[in-house]
Amino acid sequence: MPRILVKTSFGPYVVALLALLATFIVVGMLESTGIDLPSAILLYLVPIVLAASRWGRGPAIVTAVVSLLGHDLLFVEPRGTFNVARADEALGLVLLLFTALLTAQLADGARRGAETARDAAIVRRSDALKTAILRAVTHNLRTPLASIKASVSGLRQPGATYSEADRADLLAEIEEEVDRLDRLVTNLLDASRLEAGGLRPSTHPQDLRELIAAVVDRLAPRLAGRAVRVDIPEDLPPVACDYAQIDQVVTNLLENAALHTPVGTPITLQASTQRDAVRVAVVDGGPGIPEVERERLFRAFERGQTRAPGTGLGLTIARGFVEAHGGRLWLEDAPERGARFVFTLPAA
Repeated sequence: MPRILVKTSFGPYVVALLALLATFIVVGMLESTGIDLPSAILLYLVPIVLAASRWGRGPAIVTAVVSLLGHDLLFVEPRGTFNVARADEALGLVLLLFTALLTAQLADGARRGAETARDAAIVRRSDALKTAILRAVTHNLRTPLASIKASVSGLRQPGATYSEADRADLLAEIEEEVDRLDRLVTNLLDASRLEAGGLRPSTHPQDLRELIAAVVDRLAPRLAGRAVRVDIPEDLPPVACDYAQIDQVVTNLLENAALHTPVGTPITLQASTQRDAVRVAVVDGGPGIPEVERERLFRAFERGQTRAPGTGLGLTIARGFVEAHGGRLWLEDAPERGARFVFTLPAA
């Protein structure tokens, strides 16, 4: 543990001094070609500003002082000593130190300002997410809980007699609402992980044909009455991805198509190779989505104009999972009619 702390404390100083060493070499090369050194010493501002903007005032001040002493020792007559023979060179060194320290202060202030603005933006997004989650929980939890309570109360009512069909319907309704609650909680947890930056995909080569086929089979009851076509070539290369997360991406896109298009609307899943990536598209034959509305749909708790039931988190989570893999997810017009959600993943 002590070795790690030393590396963390002195690492920026070492890197800044290495950059300064490279500057000494450049200044020496310029001197050998006859370049006026009073102008060349401005090159020392490069490692000083780099140190200040990346690591703060400490490394920047050390770099400024070492640059002054090193330049005096290596390039100012008499060389090899810290004496200065000419007044103009002494003045140049003083101006170098003053300019370097002032620049370091300004660069460090800009860095701190950027960090403060970034932290404030994170706090604002976090507060907005908490408010939205509270609103979603308040609205979306009450409906399934009320339905479950009504069904259970009916089954427990003394003297109530139900036929086997009625009892099966009530139990099926309870199961459906429990599944709905499970999806809500999962979406909220995924959204919180994405917001907190705690998402780390565990990537392994996966066969997208098998993954998509498994998702379509699992969602068959929800996609009943729709023609679902899967158009994936057999020679599609494996994809480096986290199976569970990309399974969730495909699931969310299929459920989104089913929720926001009329019953019976066909859905097509396509995949193709694109340079060093694989492109997957979910195409529906619905009414489509205006271009001005598309990016809004990827924001948390935003839903389409159909106002279908849902949390408004499915597309947000899908995009977050895809981007965590180094890919992209976007929405465009379908070739004929409807919407086409497209995402890319790196090929394994």
